[in-house]
This record gives sequence, structure tokens and C-alpha cells, in this order.
Amino acid sequence: MVYHEIRKKNKKKLNYLVYNKREKGKFKKISKFLGYGNISKNKIINLKKEFKIEAISKRKYPHLTKEQVIEIEELRQKYFDRTKSLSKEEFEQFEKSFFTELTYNSNAIEGNTLSLEQTDLILNEGIVPEGKNLREIYEVKNHKKAIDFIKNYKNDVNELFILKLHSIILKDTSEKFAGRYRENPVRIFGSNTKFPDSYLVPQLVKNLIHWYEKNKKNYHSFELAVIFSMKLVTIHPFVDGNGRISRLVMNYILKKNNYPWVNVYNKQRAEYLNAVRKANDEDYFMILNFLLKTLKENLESFKIS
Repeated sequence: MVYHEIRKKNKKKLNYLVYNKREKGKFKKISKFLGYGNISKNKIINLKKEFKIEAISKRKYPHLTKEQVIEIEELRQKYFDRTKSLSKEEFEQFEKSFFTELTYNSNAIEGNTLSLEQTDLILNEGIVPEGKNLREIYEVKNHKKAIDFIKNYKNDVNELFILKLHSIILKDTSEKFAGRYRENPVRIFGSNTKFPDSYLVPQLVKNLIHWYEKNKKNYHSFELAVIFSMKLVTIHPFVDGNGRISRLVMNYILKKNNYPWVNVYNKQRAEYLNAVRKANDEDYFMILNFLLKTLKENLESFKIS
């Protein structure tokens, strides 16, 4: 949090910006002197934004460079400046468009053949296209229900949260497996990636939650969200829905920490999956770069960046 602090010395008014940051479980104050006398409210607002980015970027993070942190923080600031300027009706329209595209892309990456236009008809007009697979229609509806669940969820990431999301995603499509860990080996067609044995899955998910609790104060929110997502999909805890769940959990962590959601485009599926394969081997460089670039493209598409 950044706040404006006025101090007095020898009858002079001194202006400071103060940023409280947490390091190793303790809060540390960083101050910056702005000048003497009165400073306009608008100037203070702009200086606070700049100082926050400056302060955050000085901290070292396990997988992000200073330049990446500055870019993430600038994109975040632009997003909130722009969305806060929208009327209630404009923001609702923005969210409707964004979440429709998010649903289309996330499902399409996993093989759903419904187009963006058909996804829009199902979600926003209540019109079901003729001749389309019922399973794919449920996948569209379920993904939007999962988004609505995330938007209203108030607690932190835990095992029950992940299982609940999965039960929503697979409702009416694979009820037998919805909200349950896999009990058999899984593999991705055309890939040599090997996933853990099924008997290990429950403990591996618990270990991942422990990793999250241990590292959420040391990682930048963006890298925390991305790497958690990658670690989850590497476990591949479910028979179906692993990719969708991993992206939804990533976006929940971003939302919880006041960062914009990331919509991974189906047109970039090959590049995304290549980065995921690297992340399976705990090499996160490519996926972090890819998703930072994607976030920028998301905001540009909505004329935010």
C-alpha cells in the first residue's frame, strides 16, 4: 500500500510517499521525499502509481526480471485506470465480452469445435446452435459457471476449491469423474510427457497447496499464479479438464491479488502448449514470457494498453 505522508520540520511542510512491503513475514517501510509545501491531489495520485511500481520492481523475485515486473505493474495500472473509468453498464459489457472470449478460447484449446460466435449465442442469447455436440454445449455453459463461481469465491486456494471447480467443469459431461482425482494412468496423444502415477495424485496436490502457502508471500502474484497453474497441470490430477482447471486457478490467483485475468488465445495454442511442456520440466522462462505477452495482447484488444 502506498500513502501520502506529511511531516513537519522547522515549520516546513515535507511531503513523502510511503510504501509498506512485506519481506520474510515482516513489514518494511520505504519512503520517498517529494518536496516542500502543497502538492496537488492529481499529482500525488500519479506519483503514488509511479512509486508503487518503482518499489515493487526493486524486490527480487525467483523467476521474474526487474523489467518484467515493471511491465506487469504498468499493465495492471492501465487496466484498473481504464476499467474504473467505465460506467457500470460499460464495465458489464466489457466483462461479458471478455469472459465469452475466455470461455471460447479455453475450451477450443482443449478441442471444443464451437466458434466464438456460437459460444456467444449460447452464453448471452440462450440460443443453442443446431447440429452441435451436446457435450460441447455443456462445456461452454460449465466454463461460464466456473467463472461465476470464481468471481464470488472469497477464500484462498485449497484442495476443496480445485475439486469444486472440476465438478463444475465436468457437470453433465463426465459426472463419473467430476470433482474426483483420476484413478488410472493418463497420457496426451502425440506427446511423450509422463504424468505421475494416480496413487500419488492426492498427496501431490496437497504438496502443491503447501508450496503455495509457503511461497505466496515471496513470489510476485503473476509468477505465483502462472507457476501454480503449471505445477497443477504437470500433476494432471484429473481424467479430463486439467488444462481448463489450471487456467481457471491461475486466473483466480491473479484476481485475488488484484491483477487482470489472462485469456490464452486458441490461435496461439501451439506456442502455449510448447511453453507448458517446458514448464513440465520446471523451466518456467518460456511460459512466463508467453503469458506476459498474452496479457499485453489481451489489454490491447480491449484498447486498454
